[in-house]
Amino acid sequence: MNTDNSDIAAEIKQRNVIDMALTFTAMIRLFEKGSKPEISEKLYAEFQKLKDIRDANDFYAFHKKFCEWFTSNVKTAQKKRDGKIIKESGYSLYGHAAKLLDVSLKVYVYYSGLPEKNTSELLLPFLNTAIDNPILKHLKTSFPNENISSKTVEQIDKNTYKKLQKLIKADIKTSFNNDIVPTQYDDIMWYRLNREK
Repeated sequence: MNTDNSDIAAEIKQRNVIDMALTFTAMIRLFEKGSKPEISEKLYAEFQKLKDIRDANDFYAFHKKFCEWFTSNVKTAQKKRDGKIIKESGYSLYGHAAKLLDVSLKVYVYYSGLPEKNTSELLLPFLNTAIDNPILKHLKTSFPNENISSKTVEQIDKNTYKKLQKLIKADIKTSFNNDIVPTQYDDIMWYRLNREK
């Protein structure tokens, strides 16, 4: 087998998986037109560094760095209704960045086993649940004493995001006896909250 061709095939596979992940998030429409290629390139570049992650601290630093880049570089799309601007474009918030990254990592690592089997198995326990509005609502109902002020994913800041991930781990412990990881919780809860209606 030609090594150059297998390298090209491996790169294209990764890029295709990232493209599928971005489509799967259904979030691209929230950002300025033309943002997808920039986000895709950044994800590809950052995902090349996944093999260097050794522990939870490395993963959290990786996650934080991407979200900080995203909130400083990617703008939301301007919203119009009946020809009038109802929401100006502005830099994305942490909730946007975290959800997009968490879903992309789930598709790339959990569903696709990338960058390779040993790395994906090491990373799996570190991956976070992607927080969408139904999961946010579920957490607010399940933990009424936690005073979660965010009403939508868009309103989630870094501290709220950390708090929500802790609540997810508590829900995993209580509801699933710690037998699943956050990406599996994501799948189960997404199915329950969106399909079992």
